[in-house]
Amino acid sequence: MLSQIYLIHIFFVAPLLLYSGYLGTHLSAKCHLNEYSSIFILLMLVGLVVLMYHGYKYLKIKQFI
Repeated sequence: MLSQIYLIHIFFVAPLLLYSGYLGTHLSAKCHLNEYSSIFILLMLVGLVVLMYHGYKYLKIKQFI
């Protein structure tokens, strides 16, 4: 059960955070609303941290590390 939670975060949550951060950065630059771009960059960083953390925990539980 625990490995399924890690896989859900790796394949659904992290890509969703990364894509929404990328799309928000792109749209804020297109609409000249640059004051919001730092929030979207932070959102991409959170997505990257989620991906790395849950990827590491999944590899550790499957004894690859």
